Amino acid sequence: MKIINSKIMKKRSFSLLAMLLVFFGCNDLDLQPLDAIVEDNFFKTENDFKGATLASYSSIQSLYATTEENLSAANEWWKLTIQTEDGMSSQVGSDLYNYNKFRFLPNDNALSFTYIIIYQGVYRANKVLEKLEEENELSDEERAQYEGEAKFLRAWFHFQSYKLWGGNAPLMQATLTDFDNLAAPNATPEATIALILSDFQTASENLPEFWDDSNLGRATAWAAKSYLGKVHLYNNDELSALPFFKEVYELGPYELMPDYASVFDYNQENNQESIFEVQFTGNSDDNGWVLDDFHSENFKATQGYNRGSDQDTDGGSQYRPTAEYAMASDLEDTRYAVNIYKDGDVYYDGYGDSFVLEDISEFSDTGYLLKKYRGENIAKMGASNEVVDYNNERLFRFADLVLMYAETLISSNPNLATDLINEVRLRSYPGATPVAYGLSTADLTSALRLERRLELAFEGHRYFDLVRWGIANETFDALDTGVNDNQWDSRTANGLFPIPQNEIDRSQGVLVQISGL
Repeated sequence: MKIINSKIMKKRSFSLLAMLLVFFGCNDLDLQPLDAIVEDNFFKTENDFKGATLASYSSIQSLYATTEENLSAANEWWKLTIQTEDGMSSQVGSDLYNYNKFRFLPNDNALSFTYIIIYQGVYRANKVLEKLEEENELSDEERAQYEGEAKFLRAWFHFQSYKLWGGNAPLMQATLTDFDNLAAPNATPEATIALILSDFQTASENLPEFWDDSNLGRATAWAAKSYLGKVHLYNNDELSALPFFKEVYELGPYELMPDYASVFDYNQENNQESIFEVQFTGNSDDNGWVLDDFHSENFKATQGYNRGSDQDTDGGSQYRPTAEYAMASDLEDTRYAVNIYKDGDVYYDGYGDSFVLEDISEFSDTGYLLKKYRGENIAKMGASNEVVDYNNERLFRFADLVLMYAETLISSNPNLATDLINEVRLRSYPGATPVAYGLSTADLTSALRLERRLELAFEGHRYFDLVRWGIANETFDALDTGVNDNQWDSRTANGLFPIPQNEIDRSQGVLVQISGL
């Protein structure tokens, strides 16, 4: 299924006629247009609740938006999740290079945009939850399902907030309606984790295990259980994470794809390895620039992710894998060929054209170009705006879960942990030397961490892995060369991004900056 970007808006407009009637005391006329969609006549039918729920999904799409209307955005989510990887670089002097070196401030656009979209998604989920409590036509089964789905989405967005701000940003359990009290204070990490886990638990109990093909891509009970394990692990609670990973691994519907390249194939979206992915549409709309729900055209699906603006050679190839990353991988590793280009590869751009790369150094000062989701896996159609990729972003896949499951077993069952690491390693790199049995805890941990780096490269997990392992500072310090060094200590407080300054200013002191930032 391609999630529909339904834009459900509460319209409150006052015409000159309405103001005149109020002025003269006439109040016996119904001035509401009969065909208007407003809160009072929406949220009644199952179809209404489906549309409102899908609107929250569309905020996930919006994280990957590129727009100049209403909110300025140019792949802002990637700046925080991809450009901050230790295997990525960019052109010296660019704003992306500054993110790579952690030279950003609380008023930087990526932080402001991401904050707005995260809490937009939370707001939309909360609106569904509140309307479920009012009179409507839903059956008890439908009401439970939409509660589970809305709580899954609320938990998903709060989890992204937790990853960026460590549970210190607001925790929104209801929409704010008092115009004199619209600012939300800082939360605590403990309260944030507790609500995320509670929401995912409800989702795991209320959501279906599977959807039919017409609803493919919506959250399932198995996805909720997978996230329960992941959230516990991010909270450094391996003991609580383990049973969720074990259940999904042993009883869930997921399997590794036969080979690594097929995981990211445009023609194999929502495949057997996909636990949750952002749903993009295709090249069917006559307006290729409708990438998000900020444009004036309502009820349009997000078409795709503008990878081309920062990855295409004609766009400057701003996201550049480093030689250090390349040297961490064997050249024979299939993942190397899927994740980065090499000389002689066929290059497909956003125009639907292709050419043979003869000298990558012409386009990248590191000598490497980012290839994941592209190359042979790209949707080979000329996008209307010439840069959009329609290939879904795989947000959470089974290989990630298998490796996290292995991580929870290193101390208690190192042989099974080794088996799980090798299951992923040998699928993705059939000619690899397996990780040996009998390694020390330290060596097995190192093997696990390397495997996660190679398997999940440029998917937005690496930075957060380094933070939760407590080795981000030393990892980035090791990359410093004495020239243009990173500023990890002064800009991230070991893993926490600044809360956007404009949000703090608007709150008039209710919301405060994280200590040390």
